[in-house]
Amino acid sequence: MKHLILLTYLFVQFPFAGNSQSYDDSVIAHQSYLYDQFVDGTVLLKTGEVDQAPLNYCAYDQTILFKKEGTAFTLTGLTTVDTIYIAGKKFIPVKNKVYEVATHTGKTDLLISYGSKINPMTVAADNNGVSNQNAGKVNNTVTNVYVSRPFKGNYAIEITKRYWLKNFNNLYKINTAKDFIKAFKEGAAPAIKEYIQQHHPDFNKEADLLTLLDFCNQL
Repeated sequence: MKHLILLTYLFVQFPFAGNSQSYDDSVIAHQSYLYDQFVDGTVLLKTGEVDQAPLNYCAYDQTILFKKEGTAFTLTGLTTVDTIYIAGKKFIPVKNKVYEVATHTGKTDLLISYGSKINPMTVAADNNGVSNQNAGKVNNTVTNVYVSRPFKGNYAIEITKRYWLKNFNNLYKINTAKDFIKAFKEGAAPAIKEYIQQHHPDFNKEADLLTLLDFCNQL
């Protein structure tokens, strides 16, 4: 009964655009789910109310999905949502898209968005010439691939990570050192540049970004 009430509340508070929004009809979107199965998740509203439902993250469009009677629907009404928890990970909505929160500093935080794309599977050469690889084995050719899943024919769906810095209401996409420095006050730039020159962090590696961010938040 408790779960029925919670699911009913979700439908009232987060109306979806109609059953036609179901992602079950899209193979690409379905293969872009962050988790192989829907898992019990929690939605914390800005009012302080808490609800639970089977949730998943769709890297196809950076949305949160919830499931009802075997069908997946997009969680809407994100302006009323404070935080979403799925499988121990924390997510927050920012401008109609949902990001994972990698840090909890209360200052400048590292966020992660997940994207998906179709990429050709590479071919492997053997003594008999060139042949396609097994569908379960894919050579990742995309930087920072989170996971790769077989798709139709000689293609695979690759779910990738993109890193962002959130400073108050501002969001900065991180590709380079210059992008990273923009998220901090101008006076901190010399110290950050010196750190980068000494430690050479990889801006595609989460561990390097977390270490650099920890240094910057202490300036």
